[in-house]
Amino acid sequence: MAAMDLNIGSLTPAATAALPTSSSAAAVHPRRQHQRPSEPQQHPLDHAKGLLGCKHYRRRCKLVAPCCGEAFWCRHCHNERTAAGEWDPARRHELERSAVREVVCGVCDARQPAAASCAACGVGFGAYSCLRCCFFDDVDRGQWHCADCGICRVGGEHRFFHCETCSCCYSTSLRGNHVCVENSMRSACPVCLEYLFDSVRPTAVLPCGHTIHSECLRECERQRQLSCPVCLRSYADLGALWRRLDAEVAATRMPEEYRRWRVSISCNDCQGGGSVPFHVLGLKCPGCSSYNTRRLGIDRGEEEEEGGEGVEGGEGGGGAGAGERVDGARG
Repeated sequence: MAAMDLNIGSLTPAATAALPTSSSAAAVHPRRQHQRPSEPQQHPLDHAKGLLGCKHYRRRCKLVAPCCGEAFWCRHCHNERTAAGEWDPARRHELERSAVREVVCGVCDARQPAAASCAACGVGFGAYSCLRCCFFDDVDRGQWHCADCGICRVGGEHRFFHCETCSCCYSTSLRGNHVCVENSMRSACPVCLEYLFDSVRPTAVLPCGHTIHSECLRECERQRQLSCPVCLRSYADLGALWRRLDAEVAATRMPEEYRRWRVSISCNDCQGGGSVPFHVLGLKCPGCSSYNTRRLGIDRGEEEEEGGEGVEGGEGGGGAGAGERVDGARG
């Protein structure tokens, strides 16, 4: 509809006379003169929105745990009490979200079958409600239900895609740009051992494809542990470190009795291997020049001719990062 321009100068004399003047405004009824415009009434579904809940979620209903029959604001509250806070191992258990069938209204305390709103007082249980997960939230976190994962995710559906091989939702920046590891997210964080698939803490994908909590990864970096805790592959660019080790190896001559020793190695970075000269500072991969290697066996050279054992079985040792850290250089 076009906007209507009320130009008093264009009105007819009769119409102008019908407009209220300053003197006629004083004739308004005294009781109406000071009446305030009525405030818009809040819809019952929005009553107490954002006011109830726990430290994990803002919601207006509690979940009735079928395992113990008690009501909790969320599964994390349940697990903190019955798993982390339970001293008796026989009584420790966690809440399976898909098994929840009942809720308790946070406003009127009515216990009822799980629904999006209260059957007694009509209040909505969450601005976002998913009955498939029995998940409710009054805070906009960009929630959506991933049918492939079978749970609700946060962060905005348009920013993520579901990787069938890894069996989880990853950032779109990783589409075609990550190493797929089957069910990589359906495992425990290699540092804190929390199950990653439904963890609420941010998760990082390493270049090798293994996954770890972002804060656990930062702690590894602070401790100078720069290889994957699962496969030991370097996840940082360590070219400068390898060059420094090259210089130290060249400047450190081994004693005469060790110069004939050869070591069979396996590289944690390129998965290659070979036979390299023994050196106490590190064993360099002949393929990728990394010192992140494992020692498989030692050939002592002349000792073999004298009847000694020429090859020593693998000891699990090796150069920098062999089971320990990748910054094994001194100084």
